[in-house]
Amino acid sequence: MKYSWSFLVGYPFDFLHAMFFRMLAPLFAECRAKAACPWVVGGHRGRIYEDNSAAVHKYVAESTDQEIVWISANPELTRELRSRGYKVLRKNSWKARLAMIKAPVVIFSHGEDDIDQFFRYFRKSAGLRIHLNHGQNFAKTGYFAVPAAASWNERKRREMQKKFADFDYMLAGSEYEKQMFLKAMPYKPESAFVPNCGCAHVDKLILASKGEPEGRILWFPTFRDDAADAEQLDRMETDVLHSETLRRYLEKTGKKFTLVRHVNSGTGSFGDVAPCFEIRDVQEIGNLLPTAECLVSDYSSIAIDWLIFDRPLVRFAFDVERYTRKRSFYIPLEEFTVGKDVRTADELAEFIASEEWKDRTPYIAKIEFYKNRIFPNLEPTHTEICVAKIRELLHQRQAT
Repeated sequence: MKYSWSFLVGYPFDFLHAMFFRMLAPLFAECRAKAACPWVVGGHRGRIYEDNSAAVHKYVAESTDQEIVWISANPELTRELRSRGYKVLRKNSWKARLAMIKAPVVIFSHGEDDIDQFFRYFRKSAGLRIHLNHGQNFAKTGYFAVPAAASWNERKRREMQKKFADFDYMLAGSEYEKQMFLKAMPYKPESAFVPNCGCAHVDKLILASKGEPEGRILWFPTFRDDAADAEQLDRMETDVLHSETLRRYLEKTGKKFTLVRHVNSGTGSFGDVAPCFEIRDVQEIGNLLPTAECLVSDYSSIAIDWLIFDRPLVRFAFDVERYTRKRSFYIPLEEFTVGKDVRTADELAEFIASEEWKDRTPYIAKIEFYKNRIFPNLEPTHTEICVAKIRELLHQRQAT
């Protein structure tokens, strides 16, 4: 990871600033206990407004009398959310840290650095800490679930544990997802994982799935954390966006092919592409997904959300052999056969142009099997249930 000079110079001062608030935190214990101050929530390290944290924030801000603050590290996002009337504070700022040590509840989706770079150092001085996870936990495994973890000694396990987010409770969408969390974080007690009250973001998808798609093929590849793998992804994206086979098909049918890059993949540069191709910002993924006739993805958990739509999926895992040397999966890729597998840009283009992707018949049994296990509730009530559970957990803490 590359750091700017301003970050490196400012880091020690920012750390001391955070430690100052750690010392102040005990002064606000009564405020936290009485639940008189706003909740604090963030996600995606403050970069974008998506997934479970955003769903909970929006519901609390608009449908309850509970005050809530969103933590943002993106100035453009801050302006947008404030224009909607939301209270937003800048990540790592004086006001944000003060809000955190006063908050009865702090909520995050990816990890503690969603809300503050140094939250781990004053986590024990905070209120109730709720981990929502950013999506569905059925795709890529965490470090503790990979086979190599079985060989770790106790010292190694303790060292690795310190690197990961701590929390009081993690909310799961189902009993099935709770089992995935237990595999991901075996160092946490089972009681820390609460089933049937998570995945708040799916309400939006459930409602949107009832509409008609807009003739869009949506491609969302996950990021590659190795430089060589990231370059290969860039080349593959370029090949697809300049495919003559795909261009002719799109122009003939009037469909649009949309690439959405993962937030960790950057923006990319692909030269001039035909108007039937487009590259859209990841912030738009929640709105783009319902407009798609077909989703193209690889190892992303977005394929899990896509089950809600009952529409075709194409798995474009072009680097599967290399990728699976480093990552494992809760549901093995060879088991999660809910759509056609393609491995090259040409194969992807030809398969889409053939329109064979419209036939989901070979995959219906697997789709229904996983859909029923992952989404036992297909009513748009997940966010309401999620917020009610957070209130219940907060009341339990206040009573003890």
